[in-house]
Amino acid sequence: MSNTIPALAEQYAARIKETRHGLRLVGRELEFPLVNQDGTAGDIRRLWPRLIREGHYNPKYDDPKYDDPSTEALIVALHGEDVVYEAEVGLGTVELLTPACEDLFQLEAAVKRGLAPLVRAAEAEGMHVLGFGIQPRTPRSAKLMTPKKRYGALLNAIGKPWLHFATTTADQLHVDITRDELVPMLNWMNLLSAPLIALVANSSVYAGRAGKFVSGREGLLGTIGTHRNGMTPRQFDSLADFMTFICAHPCYVLKNADGSLTQYGRPFTEYLKQRPVRFSKADRSDLLERYLWHEHYTWNSARARVEHSTIEIRPACQQPPHESMAASALSLGLVEAQPQLAQYITHALGDDAWRVMLRYRRAVVRDGLRAAEPTRYFLRDVVQFAEDGLRARGRGEEQFLLPIWNRLQERRIPADEARELFLKKGMPALIEYCKF
Repeated sequence: MSNTIPALAEQYAARIKETRHGLRLVGRELEFPLVNQDGTAGDIRRLWPRLIREGHYNPKYDDPKYDDPSTEALIVALHGEDVVYEAEVGLGTVELLTPACEDLFQLEAAVKRGLAPLVRAAEAEGMHVLGFGIQPRTPRSAKLMTPKKRYGALLNAIGKPWLHFATTTADQLHVDITRDELVPMLNWMNLLSAPLIALVANSSVYAGRAGKFVSGREGLLGTIGTHRNGMTPRQFDSLADFMTFICAHPCYVLKNADGSLTQYGRPFTEYLKQRPVRFSKADRSDLLERYLWHEHYTWNSARARVEHSTIEIRPACQQPPHESMAASALSLGLVEAQPQLAQYITHALGDDAWRVMLRYRRAVVRDGLRAAEPTRYFLRDVVQFAEDGLRARGRGEEQFLLPIWNRLQERRIPADEARELFLKKGMPALIEYCKF
């Protein structure tokens, strides 16, 4: 093991680009709840025929080569020229993937192009696409889960906590990084998940009632394994140190060479001990692919994506339609200002930073902007650093932070608005507020 993980880390890092030319590229993974008129979960399978008739998309099926023939009817994605629609864990969730974009203006345009046919198809089927972070009315259940082969295997391995993924919807940003930035970004973008959640939480109504969390998404997903979701518990000294942490998690399911899945349920370190890295490049490459499969089923607030050479920022709820770019703008600004933010937080919180921010994160998942800040003017300073980071890009993207500044000034976030509307006027008012 003393040689295996460092060897894997070397291969892992080699897949992240060494240098970057020009601005960091950005891309989004946007998940949206699909709901019927009464707020119950819709069904993404009803959208596929309409989308296929309207556009030029290539359907992707759920491993038809390995499943029985009936599964070929299960479309799990549509690939278009500049958009991908995917079925997520829940049948009541649709995911939109954008191409890589040069700036937030291009990203906004890509999202609008992708949303337009999606909303039309949903409306034609009597459904709404919501700018909200969770199913507002339908609770988790196995019936709500998309019947992908891997999802069934994960449900068997994890149990009921897995089903929270069938109701929650995120707004995830991918941002270009280089190899030297990998470990600092993993560390600091996980730590900065707390202020991000404080300002963008939007999943306060779920299972048909006002929940105890303003970010029901993060609160409920926190039940999936110790430190497997959310902020990492400490700062990591090296990539090998981080990968040792990931390998200590139980590996739920192994993916075999023929595409079949095997229940495992033991730490990935146990798997590595039986298969030390040899000198062969093929052996090492195969082992890295198995590690990446395992890593994919860990859900920390920031994680690297070697296939894109990006840092994926995960904790934001899907935003309301009128402020759709808010979480993306804040996330990108935090990435651009990471060195300055690291210096600021180290100076403000010292050696206690990780413990303080873990406690603050728990508080903001529950209370949002009502949570006591770690130090005076903390959120104001963090947003200012993010704005400075965007301004330094020279594209005028800082204008997308206006909703964030307004939320901070009013001490009110979308989760507060959603909860108040629901309590005062009921589910129809919440749906009207959230729908595209």
